[in-house]
Amino acid sequence: MFVYRPPKGSCWGHSIGKDQTTAMPKLEAFFDAFFERVEQHDSTAGVLAWKDPVLPRVEWPDLFLGPDSQKLRQFLFRVMGNRVSFVMGIVFPLSICEPASFEFLKRFSAAAPFKMSAKHFMVGVTAESGKFAWRKPDADILVKLEECVG
Repeated sequence: MFVYRPPKGSCWGHSIGKDQTTAMPKLEAFFDAFFERVEQHDSTAGVLAWKDPVLPRVEWPDLFLGPDSQKLRQFLFRVMGNRVSFVMGIVFPLSICEPASFEFLKRFSAAAPFKMSAKHFMVGVTAESGKFAWRKPDADILVKLEECVG
């Protein structure tokens, strides 16, 4: 699994373009292509969840399959002017080993109306104790992420 989470210094999110009039339709089309709207707070914030058909072989750890799994698969977005942020990041329920995962990330980042960076990705690992944690990707995975995301 991957999570895309820009650093706290980028808390205002990613630029979606200089002109909000043209940027918002692109952002809406992007959301419609990949996500379902679970909740719409107002025109500038809401909760999104992945559309299952867009993902290759979904791989959720056991932590994400329990009674609260739907909430764990969702994430909050906020639009502020010409910027979009994903408050706790975007969780990608993809295998970190499968080539299809990296092909998906390549398509996703190409479709995104904002510039993504490989350095903002972390991978999900389950320790021997059974605890789940996000860690920086190892060198091999980082190279693959840089090839497909930039």
